[in-house]
Amino acid sequence: MTLRHMKIFVAVFRHSSITKASRELHLAQPSVSLCIRELEEYYVVSLFERIGRGITPTEAGKEFYGYAIHIVD
Repeated sequence: MTLRHMKIFVAVFRHSSITKASRELHLAQPSVSLCIRELEEYYVVSLFERIGRGITPTEAGKEFYGYAIHIVD
């Protein structure tokens, strides 16, 4: 995975919203969704639960955030 993937994950985690993260990063929403899906497929784990139009991080997502934030910083 790339640093770009980590930055996108961190933004989505912080906003709890793919749409808000895409606005902050100046990316199209489908690009952000694809990035999150690629991370989940690469690590074979669900990082977010999709509930209606919202998302919440899973336990694995919370743990991954701890690592991702250090990588991004």
